[in-house]
Amino acid sequence: MEHKTLVSSMDHLRFFCETVGPRPLASEQFHEAAKYVRQHFLDAGLLVDEIQFDCVKWTHNESILTLNGESLPVTGNMYSPGCDISAPTIALFTLAELEKTDVTGKIVIFAGNLSATPLIPLNCKVYNADRDQRINRLLAEKEPAAVIAVNPNPPSTESIIHDADLMVPSATVPADVGLKLIDHLGSDVRLKINAERKPGRSTTILGKKEGPRSKRITLMAHFDSTVHSPGAWDNASGMAALLSLVDRLTNVSLEVGFEFIAFGDHEYYAYSDIFYVEKHGHLMKDILVAINFDGIGQRLGSNNIAIMSASEPLLQQVEQEVAKYPGVVWTEPWPESNHSTFAWRGVPSIAFCTDGMRGIHHQPSDTLKWMSEAKIDEVVSLTQDIIKSIQSETVGWSRQPAT
Repeated sequence: MEHKTLVSSMDHLRFFCETVGPRPLASEQFHEAAKYVRQHFLDAGLLVDEIQFDCVKWTHNESILTLNGESLPVTGNMYSPGCDISAPTIALFTLAELEKTDVTGKIVIFAGNLSATPLIPLNCKVYNADRDQRINRLLAEKEPAAVIAVNPNPPSTESIIHDADLMVPSATVPADVGLKLIDHLGSDVRLKINAERKPGRSTTILGKKEGPRSKRITLMAHFDSTVHSPGAWDNASGMAALLSLVDRLTNVSLEVGFEFIAFGDHEYYAYSDIFYVEKHGHLMKDILVAINFDGIGQRLGSNNIAIMSASEPLLQQVEQEVAKYPGVVWTEPWPESNHSTFAWRGVPSIAFCTDGMRGIHHQPSDTLKWMSEAKIDEVVSLTQDIIKSIQSETVGWSRQPAT
C-alpha cells in the first residue's frame, strides 16, 4: 500500500469512511482498515506489535418486521442470531416487570427504562453496570422468542442490544414504530433477521517510539465501527487525530517516548484492553499520561476534554493549555471508552470527545458531512501543546498522591 507522511486528517477520514466504509469487527473492511493503520505505523518508523484474539464475525443481510401484514422499519441488532419468528407481543418497561413476567415464546417489546440506553454486553470487561448485567442474564434465563427494543430518540435505530453471547434474537425499531407495536399488543408479529455468525479474528495495533528514558505518553483511538455505520464521528475522527499525531510526534525530539494504540474491538467487548493489561500492565507505571480520542470534530459541535486520575499540577498545566483554545470545553469524566482501562489503574488520563449531535451515533448517517477537519486539527494541536508542556516532567509529578 502506498503511503505518504503528513497525510491530512480529512484524507484519513475519507479512507476510513468512504474507501473502507463500515468496519465491524472481523469483517474484510475491518482488516483493510487495520492494514492501513499498520502500514502508517511502520512508515513512521514505529516498532509495531499486535493483540489478536478469536471473536464473532457477524454479517447482516436484511431484517424484516411485519404487523398484520404491514412492513415496518427495523434494524437487526449487531450479533443477533438469525431468525424467522411469528409470535404474540408483550411490552415491558422496567427491570422489575422483566423479573416478574413470563415471556417464554413471546416477542418482548423493550421500552421505557429497559431501552433508555444501549445495554452493555454481559461480558464486557472494561466497564459494566449491574442493571445491564441483570437484564442480559434475565433474557438468557427467560428465553423469549425475540426482543424488539424501542429506541427512544427519534428517528434513531441505534442498537439497544449488541451482545455476541446473548442467543436471543433481537432488533431495534424507531420510536414511532414502537408506538404502533404497543398499540397492537397481543397481535402476531413476524420478525425475520437474515444474519450469519462465523468465527473471526480481531486485531489491535500498537506502535512504539522509544524515548531517552523509560517514561512514555500513550495515545489511543479505536478504528472499528458498528455494522451499519461508516463511523465518521465514531471513530474515524479519533483515528484521524491519532495518525496525524503519529506523523508529528515521531519527527521531533522530545524527552519522552510514545505508545500509539489503535484499538480494534471497542464496539465488541474491548477484550483488547484486558489483553493489553495482561501483556503490558507492568509497564503502565511508566506512563506519564494516557490520551484517548473518541468522537471528536463535529461541525455542529464543540470539542470537549475530560481528565481523570491526574495530579493537581498536571491538571493545572492542562487547564493552562486548554485556555489557549476557546473552542474546547471541559466536561465531566466519562467511562465509556478505552481511557478507562488506564484511569482506573491510576494512570493520569485525558479523553477528547464532542459536545454536539448524538443522533448519528452508530447510524448510517454518521458520514463525513458532519465532520470538520479544522476541529479535528484543533484537538491535534492542543494535544501537541499539552505534550510539549509536560514532556520533561516525571511520572510521579503527574500522578495523584497515594492514599
